[in-house]
Amino acid sequence: MIKKKLSAVLSTALIVSMLTTSVIVAIQGKTTLEVAKTAGDKKVEVIKGIQSA
Repeated sequence: MIKKKLSAVLSTALIVSMLTTSVIVAIQGKTTLEVAKTAGDKKVEVIKGIQSA
């Protein structure tokens, strides 16, 4: 009983934090997809920089 309650609380907390994050991202005017894309682009730049060094 306690484990079920705990997992419900944890999953609720996770959902709330995800919603909060998406709201913050939306306020900043970027969709999660754009954020992921820019993160991917930066990663590619770093890899290219390492290869050319």
